[in-house]
Formats: sequence, structure tokens, C-alpha cells
Amino acid sequence: MSLNRKENQSDESQVTRRRVLQAGSAALGAGLFAGFGTVAIGAKGGKGGKGGGGGVTDATAKLAAGNGPTTPFKFVPFTQNLPIPPIKQPLSVGAPPAGFVPGEVFHGIAPEYFGGNNFDRSLYELHPMKYYELCMKRGVQQIIPGVNTPIMGYDGMWPGPTFKTRIGEPCIVRTNNELEEEQGIHLHGGHNPAHSDGFPTFYVLPGQARDYYYTNSVPRVGDGKSGPLEMSEAASTCWYHDHAMDLTSKYVEAGMAGFNLMFDELEWGLISSNVLPGDPYDIPIALQDRTLNPDGSIFHDPLNHDGALGDLMCANGKAQPKFHVQRRKYRFRFLNGANARIFELRLSNGQPFIGLGTDSWLYPQAIERETLLLGMAKRADVVIDFTNAPDELFLENILVQTDGRGPGGTLTDRNLQIPGFPLIKFVVEGPKQPNSATVQVGTPLRPHTPILASEIVRTRTFEFGRGKGAWQINKKFYEPEVANACPTIGTAERWILKNPGGGWWHPIHIHLESHQIQSIDGQLPPLADRFKSDTTLLGAGSEVEIFMKFRTFKGPFVFHCHNLEHEDMRMMFNFDPRMEPTESPQPIQQSFP
Repeated sequence: MSLNRKENQSDESQVTRRRVLQAGSAALGAGLFAGFGTVAIGAKGGKGGKGGGGGVTDATAKLAAGNGPTTPFKFVPFTQNLPIPPIKQPLSVGAPPAGFVPGEVFHGIAPEYFGGNNFDRSLYELHPMKYYELCMKRGVQQIIPGVNTPIMGYDGMWPGPTFKTRIGEPCIVRTNNELEEEQGIHLHGGHNPAHSDGFPTFYVLPGQARDYYYTNSVPRVGDGKSGPLEMSEAASTCWYHDHAMDLTSKYVEAGMAGFNLMFDELEWGLISSNVLPGDPYDIPIALQDRTLNPDGSIFHDPLNHDGALGDLMCANGKAQPKFHVQRRKYRFRFLNGANARIFELRLSNGQPFIGLGTDSWLYPQAIERETLLLGMAKRADVVIDFTNAPDELFLENILVQTDGRGPGGTLTDRNLQIPGFPLIKFVVEGPKQPNSATVQVGTPLRPHTPILASEIVRTRTFEFGRGKGAWQINKKFYEPEVANACPTIGTAERWILKNPGGGWWHPIHIHLESHQIQSIDGQLPPLADRFKSDTTLLGAGSEVEIFMKFRTFKGPFVFHCHNLEHEDMRMMFNFDPRMEPTESPQPIQQSFP
């Protein structure tokens, strides 16, 4: 895609966010959500490499414009180091620690842990089970230097600690809620039971705990009920975040998100043989935008139903940090963890990325990616080669977006601006490293198993649009107890995802399984999107055809727009895989509140 051409691109609401009136609109005022603003406009930055980067100018300021109040603080960007979230350590491996009885908490544990729902644990346990404890609680950290910002986070930090697990290594994460409202966790990109998937009304109530049983499994080949494990589905870059009904935007904005990185023997082999960079050269980075209030708290507007844009561009909870790197290859897991901002990432010297994968899955082979278009929740797994880079190099956002609708234009004709807004400064140091990873464009990674048209048993169409002042699918608001689609376990379906337009963009996330994009507006998708995804971006007026299989676990699960304000305002449906063919709609078949 040419980068110097022009970018492609109500009724009063009858659905209001839960407890806005009940709380007396307190969320608009003091405390964590008193306000929220931007900071870097007018701050001075360093010099960029060829093609721009570095300082914030009038031309680049609009790339970081919010759609609410403005952060009242000034700061010098690239003075804080990029933080790397700590690795979460298990309490024990193989057997639970003393006093830890799985399921003996208020919200219990998935019946699959006990062999329920026809789930044979032994078939999926390739490694001993690990036991963890996680706490949802408040904390304080500095998004910009010298300003203390209250946050909500996992173990009190933003981002939360990074889990590192193996495929076939089940985990029980006992999650305690020390906050004042109900929570829920979705392991985004995982293949896990419904009880543990973060269904919007399967809460962790205040003062209570839920045992999240993560099988960390892959489905089985064929009909999904028997046969060997389908290792082409082995996940790599997952993340976890709040998923409570009507409250997701509020709590993700507050800091409730973290990484879960998974590995199987194939990926470990690529790392141990120095094909892919391993620790300490494997870096997860969550990109998010925030606005600060005059008291340093994060601004949140519960009446914004369009999508919240902040004016502080944050990486791992710091506004415009710097990261010191050696002259070698690094692996970066970029996550768009924003509420409503879509990023398109570029290196300031025009150097391409080596693409390893998208969302949770590695590509069949490494590909060249000039830019990285990331809708909300999308991940890009890439390598950046700093061997011959300038001493300073910037990661830029080049996609212009001024409101929650999206960047305007269409998917294939986006409004791009170069130089872009600098998000991270890479400080490149030292001599060239002789032991840098060997991956290059064309290096084999993970074999891909396509879903064939001959496997499709049903076609369903879902239209994501606006109605009655809020957000709908097929002209209906979300109903938690209704199964809008009841696929049969062991089958594959064709889904048509339609966006009627109006200038709105919708990143559609489907839980439980990967899906494979067949066409976008009747055309073959870009190479980076032809394999496995869990989130697909619908531009204004787009229509996307996907293939998807349903295996292993009974529902209910959800699919929804990952513009978090749209999700909270009811742009969500339930799909409920069942053992026997069932017409929809139906009541959901099981519930674990």
C-alpha cells in the first residue's frame, strides 16, 4: 500500500450503562474517574531517523487528539524507560498448595475440571498443572513523570503481570476481587471452557473469588471430538482483560489488562535454535491512549457511547517512553489495548517489520510488513532488526483518527500521515551482535491448516449497526440469556460480518476459536490476514466473509465489537456450541454467575 496517498477509509439512547443513575453519576466526578486528558502536545522530542519521528509538531499533534477534555500537564517525552511487566510466578506446580482446594470459592470452577461436559482432562494435559493467585485491586503509578495516577489493575499494576504458559499445561488462576464492583476476566485468544472464558455475566463479585481453569488446550483435528491435537491452532500471543457486563470500557481504561504468552514445542524449538529471539529480547508492548484529569486521575466518561480517545499515547502504562536496545533483532508483541483508537504502526526510518504472526497465532512463514494496522484488541507479532538502525529510531502511529467513529475512509484507502506521532523512542546502542536471531522473511514458522469450503455446513449473517441511540447486531441489543447462534460442536460455518456504514469502524472479536478470513469486500484479504485471527476489523461499509470451526467446549461464548464503548452499549451476541443440532435463538444452555 502506498503511504503517500490519501487514507481510505440520533435517537435518545434506550439503553444506558448500568448504575450511571444509580451511582448518581459519581463516576463523572472524584476519584479514579474524575477526568482524563492529554499531555504531549507541544512537548519537545528528539530527532528522528530518515522519514521523520521524534518531536511533536502541529502536523503530528492531530494524530494524538482526544475526544474529551485535554490533559492539563506538560512533560518531556522519552524520558521514562519502557517498563516490562513482571512474569507471574505460580504458587505450585503439579499439586495445589496447602489449603488450595480447586473450586472451593464462591464462584467455583469449570465443570470440565471434574470431567464434566464430556471433557477428558487427561487427553489435554501434556504438562503438570500450575496454580496461581491473582488479585484485582487498586494501585498508583506515574503515566507521566511526577504525576501520581490511581489505577485499577491485576495485582495492582498496569499492565498486569505476564503469564508464560505452555500448550497442554493447564492452569488454575484463583482470582480475588478487592474492588468495589463486579469484575470478570477474558483470556483473549485462548481455547478454554465457558466458565473461564469471561462471559459478561459470569462475574467475580466484590470480596469473592473465582477459580479460572485454563486448559491452555488446542482442539482436535477432524470433527473436533477425536483424533490428534490440532497443533496449527497452538496460541502464542494472548492477553487478558476485564469483561464484566456494561463495565469493560471503564475497567480496561483504568488499567485492567495484561499479557499471556503461550509456547508449544515447535515455538520453543524456534527460540532454542536462535531462529526467533527469546528472553530478554522478546518484549510484549500494550499500546493504549489515556487522558488525565487535573488531579492526575484517569478521565472516563460513562456517557460516551461512541468510543473514547485519549491524548496521551501510552506503552505499557507510560506515556511516550524510551527503550534501549542493542544492535540485534528483537521480537515485539504489539497489542492495541485501546478503547476506541485504531493504530497503524510504522518505523520512522521506513524500515519494514518482519511479521511473525497476528493475534494469537504464528504465520506459516515470516512475511514482510511495511506497516501494522491494528484495530482494538489486535496483536502484531513482529521482529525489528536494529543491527544497522540509526542511533535513534521511533515507533510511530500514522493513522489519523479524531473521534470514536474510526479513522474515516475505507480499509483500503486510509488517511495516513508521515511523519507520524512518535509512540516509543528506541535508543540503539553498542556494537553489532553476532548472535542475533536468524529469522528473515520466508523463514518457516507454524504450518497452517485451512478450513475448506467443503466443510461448511451453515452460513450466518451478522450486521453490526446503530439503532435507538446505541449499538446492535442484526437490529437487536445484547441479551445475556439468549443464544443467538447454536453451532453444532464438530462442524464449520461461514459467517458474513457486515457493517452498514455511517462512517463507523467495528473490530469484531469472536471468542473460543480462531477464524479464517476468506474475503474483504469481495477481495482476497492482505497476506497478513489470510491465516488465523480472533479479531477482524470492519471498516465503514465493509463486508467480511470468515470460516470458523466449533470444537471441544459447550457454550455460551460471545462475539462483539471491541470498541469497548460499543461492546458495553450492547453490540454483542451469544453463540452457544452444542453437542446436537439446535436451531436458534434459544436460552443459553448453562450459566456460571
